[in-house]
Amino acid sequence: MEFDRAQLKRSVKLSMKNTASRPMLVTLLFTVVVSAGTWLLNTVLGGLLTGNLGNWSTMILAYTQAGYELDEAVEQAMLTLLSMGPGAIFGVAVGGTVLSILVSLWQSVMNVGYEGWCLSMVRNENPPMGRIFGALSQFVPVFITRFLTGVFVFLWGLLVAVGYVVLFTVAFALAALTESVAVAIPLILVAVAYLALGIIWVSVRYALVDYVLLDKGLSGMEAIRENKRLMKGNIGRVFLLQLSFIGWYLLMFVIIYAGIMLALIPLIMQASAYSTGGLIAASGFALVIIAVVVIAATVLMLWLRPYITGSMAKFYDWTQGRGDSVRHGPDFGGGSSGWSEHTDYTWSSGAGSGTGLGSGGGNDGARPNPP
Repeated sequence: MEFDRAQLKRSVKLSMKNTASRPMLVTLLFTVVVSAGTWLLNTVLGGLLTGNLGNWSTMILAYTQAGYELDEAVEQAMLTLLSMGPGAIFGVAVGGTVLSILVSLWQSVMNVGYEGWCLSMVRNENPPMGRIFGALSQFVPVFITRFLTGVFVFLWGLLVAVGYVVLFTVAFALAALTESVAVAIPLILVAVAYLALGIIWVSVRYALVDYVLLDKGLSGMEAIRENKRLMKGNIGRVFLLQLSFIGWYLLMFVIIYAGIMLALIPLIMQASAYSTGGLIAASGFALVIIAVVVIAATVLMLWLRPYITGSMAKFYDWTQGRGDSVRHGPDFGGGSSGWSEHTDYTWSSGAGSGTGLGSGGGNDGARPNPP
């Protein structure tokens, strides 16, 4: 089946429009829940795991309020920790590591759940908001899969970096031997191109791992191998799909930059004119502009995130040969075409049990080949 990026994105926007649980509200709920959970972990467990010694911001703030300058407050916080002895430092290091793992696990599980909601959305299954919590029961497979994926990304990235350093070293050695920079320029350009292509390749190589984890009940190396199979010949397509959203990011940059300029210019003009009344009015105007910019950027991001995530979910379906499965109309939930419909996809077939992911028993046999 031929890949049509424009048609794929149109079908995602249609699914966003027809989903009863509005994608922007779901994304807002997801953002609030993840942020609140992260704050609770850092606040509650952070104090328990590090004995309140790892909260540098609180320690520095306390010294600052006591009259120390910022650099002195940082120094005093460091001396306080060192005075506790090696055991305290080791405890802070271990506690901080455990806390980082827990925060990463929480965010990873919730991100996978959100991707699952978007996968259901682009399949026009009218997923409820609660679907974003669907991966919580699968935190162990999520952790293992995300950890292994991170290891592979790091190793491939390290290999790309080493190759880049080697090429640049050879280029400078060649320039030194020939006493001509022009001789080394082609090799430098090759090194830069190699680095750019390497970064692209590494960043998109594992783009479908989460969807395999969600949809086929695979985890760990099985999910990574299946992702590799699905991504074979598709790395360029994924990169171009992700690149096609750059205009929206540029629009957000323009909104934020223009808002900052509109807020600062009147303040600078009034400050240079030494006008107290004008400065107060300009400050009020700046606050209004900043509020408008924050609201505009937030609304745009709440719309853009399900659009981008849904497009990646739709691309995953395309690799399964289901790229054109678009149902029209808002009444696709339930019955023979909604959550109770039997499919080969564990994320969908497990929906009848609440927020579970399914066990992978409905797989159609498309198992990954051994490495």
